[in-house]
Amino acid sequence: MNARKFLTPLPVAAALCGLVLMNGSCRSGKRAQNQNIASEVIATELQHNALGTLPGALYHSQADSPIHWQPWTKASMEHAKVSRRLVFCVVAMPQQPGLLKVLDALVSFPETVATINERYVPILVDGDAAREMGVLTAELCAEIRRPLQLPLFVWMTYEGNPVAWIPVSSSDPVAVLTFFNQSHSMVSQIWEEDAKMLADKASSGYVLKNSALNNENRRRRLEQRKVSLSTSGQPAMDVVRGIRQLASLYDPYSRSFDEAGGLFPSSSLELLASAAVRPGLPSELRARCMETTRGLLNDLLTSAMFDPLDGSVFSSRRGNSWSFPSYMRDCPGHGRAVVALIAAYRATSDQRALEKALGLISFAEKNYLTPDGLFSIGLAKEFDPRKFMWQVEDIEEALGKEDAAWWIKATGMKNLGNLPSEVDTERAYFRENTMGFTRSVAEIAADLSLSPEVFAPRFEAARAKLLAIRNERFGKSARDEYPHAASSFRMVSAYAAAFTITGEEVYRTKAVALLKHSREAFGTGTKLRAFAQQAPDSIGAGRAFLYSLALQSALDVAAITADESWLIWSEDLATMAAEMFTGDGFLKECPDEAKIIDLPVTDLTMLFDDSTAGLVSMAQVRLAELGRPLVASFSELATPLPTYVMDSPIPHTDLMLATLIRHYKVTVITGADLSAALKSAIGRLPLRAIQRRSALPEDKVPTGAVRILLSEEQSIVVTTPEALQEALLPSAAK
Repeated sequence: MNARKFLTPLPVAAALCGLVLMNGSCRSGKRAQNQNIASEVIATELQHNALGTLPGALYHSQADSPIHWQPWTKASMEHAKVSRRLVFCVVAMPQQPGLLKVLDALVSFPETVATINERYVPILVDGDAAREMGVLTAELCAEIRRPLQLPLFVWMTYEGNPVAWIPVSSSDPVAVLTFFNQSHSMVSQIWEEDAKMLADKASSGYVLKNSALNNENRRRRLEQRKVSLSTSGQPAMDVVRGIRQLASLYDPYSRSFDEAGGLFPSSSLELLASAAVRPGLPSELRARCMETTRGLLNDLLTSAMFDPLDGSVFSSRRGNSWSFPSYMRDCPGHGRAVVALIAAYRATSDQRALEKALGLISFAEKNYLTPDGLFSIGLAKEFDPRKFMWQVEDIEEALGKEDAAWWIKATGMKNLGNLPSEVDTERAYFRENTMGFTRSVAEIAADLSLSPEVFAPRFEAARAKLLAIRNERFGKSARDEYPHAASSFRMVSAYAAAFTITGEEVYRTKAVALLKHSREAFGTGTKLRAFAQQAPDSIGAGRAFLYSLALQSALDVAAITADESWLIWSEDLATMAAEMFTGDGFLKECPDEAKIIDLPVTDLTMLFDDSTAGLVSMAQVRLAELGRPLVASFSELATPLPTYVMDSPIPHTDLMLATLIRHYKVTVITGADLSAALKSAIGRLPLRAIQRRSALPEDKVPTGAVRILLSEEQSIVVTTPEALQEALLPSAAK
């Protein structure tokens, strides 16, 4: 059978589970046949693993793999061309669960390792650093009608055109082998037939031509999608509609948050909390947002998403309940959650939110701070969920009957297990319990007729015992100690937010020091890089997302320090980003010098984190208020609000927050000779929701005073911290 005719629908075929797998002898025969057809010019680099010199946790984790992994560079693609091999590309993110098990599964079958090394140029891509590849995986998965799942196996030509791909949804070794063979069996047959015809000069390269044609069609679809994007003509009204729709997705009775997806909802929580106290919004919408913020916050804080033993937060959940986390966590997720929880605390005065936020900072410092004072991302490892779970008898044995009684009550544990039936439909976790504190330490102490101060040491002793037992279950594991730019910039913002809410100087000092160190470690002249050491541009050059994060952290530190130098750096970053990422009418994610796949990839949706579009839009608001606007062409790409956001708000909450702040302005204009107390109070205002700038002559701000602009028509002049607080940060009761 001529397999070539099946090339066009290959991605769909690769997703089917009914393909016949090749046995070992067949693979060996095919390898020998292919070697006769292919060129004998095999680069030395292809004969060994070439990841050892690359920076980052993902590449270091595979540097000793028997698979001859190559870097994501044009040189590797040239090696594929010379050797007439296809590229076998694995796109992964270090913070994605199951990654290491999938890669370990590939090497658990010697025949598979030999097939990969002898038939392909294997390339491992960090889709977090090369963010355009991470974003592209969503497009490829959509083409074969599969949900986004990483890692993604992609077979492509040396021209960078995908031929076939399949998301890996299981880390079981046999399943991984099946996923690989489903595409390999068909792709290799087509490629070999094409190679024969090329050798006989009977073809000009069907695979190359067809994959190039498919990629050109993909390029046109992406471009057409941007052209056909409908932009709101009334963003001030439409963002209100979007926020109302977001709030309506939460049901306070069933305590469900429809369409929330699996990720911890940091951005939704921050938007709802900000809208709940935003001047200018309809009072009924503010009330609804406050109600939703309180409900969602309570659901999260009392759920197993927050680990009661070590104080961390898990990045995602299994199914639709916060009661069953994925048990995966990473540093950027902690930094992002800190900012959201502090926003929620400002709106609700729920002390638990502040306690959790500060606890997340402590956890990040203990687990992600590298020896050189920066932060790592935290390479995700997949564990058996049962290692995180407990039976009632486990607690009683560890703590004794007396302490076990209050611990079990406070965490909602049950003899038959506490997972809802809709979460564990097959009762796979019968008698197992996840743990989240439904009661505060003070409430537990009151039940025991003890003061919180007397009970606290007893509580900490119980927590420490259980944590030690759990740590024994996992054994020792290596820390990720490789500095990561995005994680470090996220933690700058977390420190800055913590300072604004606590006033503790230690947080401001840490924010400034970390930003300074990050600028030095991840800066290369006027540009940024993803890692602290040099790497080829296609691997380590800063993408638009990274520039946006750095810009955000610089503006955050400028807000808490009033240091002009950070504003200057933010302007430099914005100018450089405008030069690198503005092109052909869209917001480019990848700089031209780093691009290998020629597709107009743009990051408009919150797939893994905030979107680049949302971050740039927020930067535009802040810089414009400071009188330092973005380059016009860049600004025009950052500010529009697509109409589809109103119907699908959750993946666009970052863009909606920027739009809210843009059209419902709150600006603090500072006069001359302010008192030290008033200066301090201004530095502790919310980082992004409230803008601040120095007065111009036309502002007519009295000496020693501050003018607060609440709208085009309304302004208030205040001279004391108390008046500032009353005007901008009313109590939750109001």
